[in-house]
Amino acid sequence: MTTTILAAIGALTLILHTAARLPQALADLLRAFLPVIAVFAELRAALSRGRRRRPS
Repeated sequence: MTTTILAAIGALTLILHTAARLPQALADLLRAFLPVIAVFAELRAALSRGRRRRPS
């Protein structure tokens, strides 16, 4: 019984520690993807410009 309680307290501590770091990790991930998103936007704009130049 004591082992179960200590294991639960340890698991709760680990979960709370991870939950506290999660917002920063998500912000870092989003910052890492911003250049990729910008490249896709630029590619889409270039492709749409190319389609406007060619008569269909």
